[in-house]
Amino acid sequence: MKAIILSIVAIIATNVFAQTSKSKVNVFTQKDLNAYQLDQNTYDFIGKDSYLRRHSAVDTSSYFLDPKNYKGILNYGVSFEASDKRNYIFIEDYRVYYTDVAFERCNFSVADSIVELEGRISGGWNVMDFKGKPPRDVVEVTLGALEKGKRTIYFPYNVKDQYQGKNGDFYTLVTHNGVPKQTTFPLDTLDAAFFTAVQFKKEFNAAMPFKIRCKVTPTTVLSIGKASCYGHLYALGEMVFAQNKKRPKISPRRPKDAPRFQSIIENNEQVNSAKPKEEASAYYQLTAQAEQCIISRQYAKAKAAYTSLAASYPTLYARDIHNAIRVCILSRDLDSAFWWSEKLAAKGIELPYFNSKLVSGLKKNPRWKSFSARYDSIAKQAQKNWDIPLKKAMIALCDEDQSDYGLENRKDSRALYETTERVTAKLVDLLRQKGFPSEEKIGAFTKKDTVLVQAPDFYVVFRHAVQQKPKSLDELNALLDTYYKNFAFDKKRSSTHRNFPGACFHIYKGNLYIDKSCAYNSDSMVKKMVFMFKNPHGFIIDNGNYIISEYNPEDPKEWDDYYEANFNLVQKLTDDWKFYEK
Repeated sequence: MKAIILSIVAIIATNVFAQTSKSKVNVFTQKDLNAYQLDQNTYDFIGKDSYLRRHSAVDTSSYFLDPKNYKGILNYGVSFEASDKRNYIFIEDYRVYYTDVAFERCNFSVADSIVELEGRISGGWNVMDFKGKPPRDVVEVTLGALEKGKRTIYFPYNVKDQYQGKNGDFYTLVTHNGVPKQTTFPLDTLDAAFFTAVQFKKEFNAAMPFKIRCKVTPTTVLSIGKASCYGHLYALGEMVFAQNKKRPKISPRRPKDAPRFQSIIENNEQVNSAKPKEEASAYYQLTAQAEQCIISRQYAKAKAAYTSLAASYPTLYARDIHNAIRVCILSRDLDSAFWWSEKLAAKGIELPYFNSKLVSGLKKNPRWKSFSARYDSIAKQAQKNWDIPLKKAMIALCDEDQSDYGLENRKDSRALYETTERVTAKLVDLLRQKGFPSEEKIGAFTKKDTVLVQAPDFYVVFRHAVQQKPKSLDELNALLDTYYKNFAFDKKRSSTHRNFPGACFHIYKGNLYIDKSCAYNSDSMVKKMVFMFKNPHGFIIDNGNYIISEYNPEDPKEWDDYYEANFNLVQKLTDDWKFYEK
């Protein structure tokens, strides 16, 4: 009897143990999943509506692309031209947003290898970050076997995109490395991760939690992706089947002022960290340092930067001499102010320049009489050495350009292209014969005697060449690069090569706006823009690329709506809406 009872107890115990084993559920936390996260902030999620869906015209499966080596469409040798020769401007911006995933539940049933998972995604973009219609705001959750490899991205030639095919009353002509294209063509092959087998896949509203239930294997990878955002990958199968789990990992808190995105392409330029940034020459490092000090009213430090500049470079641009004179006066170093002023005489600037309010104080100094005589002599000698035929030839080219581009007699776009084609060819021939019309060769320019002109009127022929892309543009650019390296042409700060339609900063109705497609992680540009309106001493500061939009009282709503839809307000600069007309 005793043996029978023991047997019954043993059977019951065995059944209970079996039932417990079958119903065992392992619970995992956010920290556990963090420990098994793969390649954090590495891959851009590429869904069917994503920016870089160029790998195949028929393959619509989602994948993950590492964008760090993506160069940008223009940098792959793609060019665009309007069939009627009107100005054609292509601007590419590409950014990937950061998101966070919070897991609220993760249970694993040992008996049937089923995972039940709940969570939500936060961060990323919002509708205000996009011009026009934003991507679908959905989260795609996938479980399956993930493989790393390569994906070829293509440029899609089709008539639906604005920059391809038929556009209004003209066609866009697309070439790749000089070869005309009328079909989709490959751009590059980049690192990628993609699913070779899918166990679960579903889209969820990004504003709502996601819930999944799926059978997994030891190789199952969980992916959580949202368009234009870095994807989240987790070795889910490895975690739930592990005999010895990895040490749990706490999610680091993202600082409030942390960037919301990583810029890959800005205004057609590759700007992500994978590409080494070209360091500015010491000349421009020193001028930038001096200008920052000027904005901060640290005139003594600015003077020191300009002193270092003069010690390092025998040839200086007039705008930097102009600034150096002013910081010397404001730091009460008149000896240095006179020394710098003589350098300006070598540019052919005449004595009336010193009638400006700040600089005119030098006339009260006992040294002025001897200085003015010496200055006048230096300026006149510089003018005698000018290449007058070169100056006249540049003015003639400018007149030829403006005879067709002028507002009163402005011709159609094809005629303007032909004008620029003709003028640029003459310009290249002139530069080959005479060299660049630098400040040393033809002098610096002023208006109203006291205001230094940063760009002479004839610079418009260079600007139009860059815009219209005539056949001789490559030859012209090669010459200009040489002049830039020899400090004859201030290309880095010149308006001739700045892409104004792609400017991030706009001034409209006295407000400073930033284009929604532009990164904004620094206040330095804002400080420069504010300084434009608080610059009583007439400093010349490199404000980069910006646009001033005039107020149209006849139809104010059009521009008001445009800025509201496409730009974010940075701050109020001035209440004077018509400063640009003064």
